[in-house]
Amino acid sequence: MTDTFKVIQPTTTVYCPKRGEGWTLTGITSINEKTSVMFDGIRYTLDAREVVEVLLPNALARTQSENK
Repeated sequence: MTDTFKVIQPTTTVYCPKRGEGWTLTGITSINEKTSVMFDGIRYTLDAREVVEVLLPNALARTQSENK
């Protein structure tokens, strides 16, 4: 993945197999920053790179598989 991407808005849905569905609490403007994500009422501070490269694609794949 390149370091250039669109801004990720707050309340964007993400998915983690261990924690389940969650959402971003803060927007992401750079791949090298930290961001807050809420899973099951617990706030986590994660690397933006993990959100962009892992959690967002997981959420998209999960949505697509549910719509089949």
